[in-house]
Amino acid sequence: MKISTLCIISLGLSLAVFGDAARAKQHEHHNKQVDQHHHHAPKDHSHNDKQANQHHHHRNQQADDSHHKKQEDHSNNKKQQADHSQHVKQQHHKNVDHSHQMNADAIPSKPYKGGHQEQKDNKEKQENLDKHPKEHKVPSDTVASPPAPANQQPQQPTFAPPPTSERKEKMVVAYWTDWTSAAMSPEAIPFDKVTHVNYAFSVVGSDYRPVFETDYLLNRVVRSAHLKGVKVLISIGGWTGSQYFSPLSASPRGRQTFVNGAIDFVKNYNLDGIDIDWEYPGRMGSACNIYDTNNDAKNFLILLQELRAAMNQLPNGDRLEISLATRLLPFDGPNGMMKDVSEFAKVVNHINVMAYDINGSWGSVTGANAPLGGEGQLTYANGAQAWIDAGFPASQINMGVPFYGRSLTTKSDMTTSQSMEAPFIKPVPVGDNNDAMWTDPCEKEASYSGVWKYKNLREQGVVDQYGNARAPWIRKFDKESQTPWLFNPLTKQFISYDDKESLRLKVDYAKQKQLGGVMLWAINQDTADFELLDVLQEIRR
Repeated sequence: MKISTLCIISLGLSLAVFGDAARAKQHEHHNKQVDQHHHHAPKDHSHNDKQANQHHHHRNQQADDSHHKKQEDHSNNKKQQADHSQHVKQQHHKNVDHSHQMNADAIPSKPYKGGHQEQKDNKEKQENLDKHPKEHKVPSDTVASPPAPANQQPQQPTFAPPPTSERKEKMVVAYWTDWTSAAMSPEAIPFDKVTHVNYAFSVVGSDYRPVFETDYLLNRVVRSAHLKGVKVLISIGGWTGSQYFSPLSASPRGRQTFVNGAIDFVKNYNLDGIDIDWEYPGRMGSACNIYDTNNDAKNFLILLQELRAAMNQLPNGDRLEISLATRLLPFDGPNGMMKDVSEFAKVVNHINVMAYDINGSWGSVTGANAPLGGEGQLTYANGAQAWIDAGFPASQINMGVPFYGRSLTTKSDMTTSQSMEAPFIKPVPVGDNNDAMWTDPCEKEASYSGVWKYKNLREQGVVDQYGNARAPWIRKFDKESQTPWLFNPLTKQFISYDDKESLRLKVDYAKQKQLGGVMLWAINQDTADFELLDVLQEIRR
């Protein structure tokens, strides 16, 4: 299998411009994201032409926005913090039924402002809370290690991950969401098919302390998982739960507050660790977020070092884990994409790379939601290689795969097309039976997500158990991205998704590169007999 590799250096330079341009404009927003134009060169252009066009596009953005001062950015961030703090505890970025935000590395010309939450899910969450009042836990007096004096270099805490050759099994990390517990209860999670369950989500409030409202569900997940020898981490952050990571990481008191809260979670719920899903260090993510391109990554490392130090003080500290949900490419720094992230690997057990939401309604043409390979685009393959090249050990990298697809309505009939790229029209169409209109808390605009969970592609008769499309749908397999796509000639609806065939190729790549394993979003999007999850088991053999 031949995998084309994107020129990471050129892409990193383009990405560095995005943060400043994002704050300078107001934009239209549809679906779980702002409508964005992903600068996309036609397929008959050379790879060099694509890079040149991309670079020119972002250079123009930089010139247009150079008059915006840091003081104005700070003022805007303060206003966002005041206006939107009430939304943080109520929203989730990775809503299973409306899925994720656009991947941060998709280089839009407008900032993606997503965070889709299904109305049905909100109702279910409230009903669960009414039946099970929140348990109140007594905070512990555990404190994070104090910062060292300015003239003294602190001793950095570390852990010793076993080398790849000594790992007894690869990782299969599954995200499970509390707001869809009616569809999959804690006891129904297939623990024999996963090594880790990441419980989503806790969010960070304006006081910098992580909070969540579903104690009764977390206790059940932990109890059931530990009976099967599976680890449980609580995931803190998410698309609309990352608003305050930047200021808390910049403040010694803020870091201590966060670490204290995380340690309370570990102690009170018998957790195996903490998963931090900051979206994203050094760039906007949700429009509500505060961020600092120059200092976020540096401060994030300090936060992680202090969290590791606090964990090491616990009786079982040597067995506790820290994981990160990351964007496709390494973190942003003051000079663009960081070239050395090896210090993070000394305190983080593994990263879960979100190698999906690469193409969608923020672009100008249809494309693969989660491409494995492809010329001149971001992919699963060049994302993994970028982290390895930046010094993160392959054995600590889990590449993420989606159990959902994204739909758009094309302008033309794609029945005879051999390419999965075509212009599309707005608005985003309704997706599967779980899709619903939702209003973004930051943008105040309503939209559908266009998301199709894999299980609904099967249950609603779009594809059969063998992966074949059912009329009037047509299935094709894109040889460049190594992913399938569907087209309905009656409605001109296009769906990019992953199935058993494409996931086998991604697992093969992870094994070839000797990665730590795979991550999936999300476990309740699979069929009742776990068609997709069964494919991922090959990573453990």
